[in-house]
Amino acid sequence: MKGEFIEEEPAGLVPGVKIKHLCKVFKVGNKTREAVRDLNVNMFEGQITVLLGHNGAGKTTTLSMLTGLFPPTSGCAFINGYDICQDMALVRRSLGLCPQHDVLFDNLTVEEHLLFYVQLKGYPHAKIGEEVDRTIRILNLEDKRSARSKTLSGGMKRKLSIGIALIGDSKVSH
Repeated sequence: MKGEFIEEEPAGLVPGVKIKHLCKVFKVGNKTREAVRDLNVNMFEGQITVLLGHNGAGKTTTLSMLTGLFPPTSGCAFINGYDICQDMALVRRSLGLCPQHDVLFDNLTVEEHLLFYVQLKGYPHAKIGEEVDRTIRILNLEDKRSARSKTLSGGMKRKLSIGIALIGDSKVSH
């Protein structure tokens, strides 16, 4: 698709996320609300892609469909070749999500959070400890490894949330 406001896709890059004609309609009572209408976009490996738009533009709804929180009304999306409607268990193995607001368990430590989420992704059991150590080191949270999340500063909570999104070889992070 080309046009005055459409940028050509980069040559030679592999799309990690392909969205084709994605739509989401919510039904509230006897009214319907179209949250996402005919979205088509490719997001490429090694690139940063940003969804911009005003409140109510469908950004959060799109991410909710990509992560399996809501099924699409129509259309499809593929993450690393896996269909979000058919292969969500496989999608989640390579998908990381860092929500706008921290969603942490107050009484879990930094290490326990990372252990929990890396296991959810089905990471190889023999490599889990090494992956948790690597993530804590990258985040520079070594001295907070055993700290409960409720004791962390706001910035450290964000770091932990980012670590949760990236741990376990996430190929696509939102």
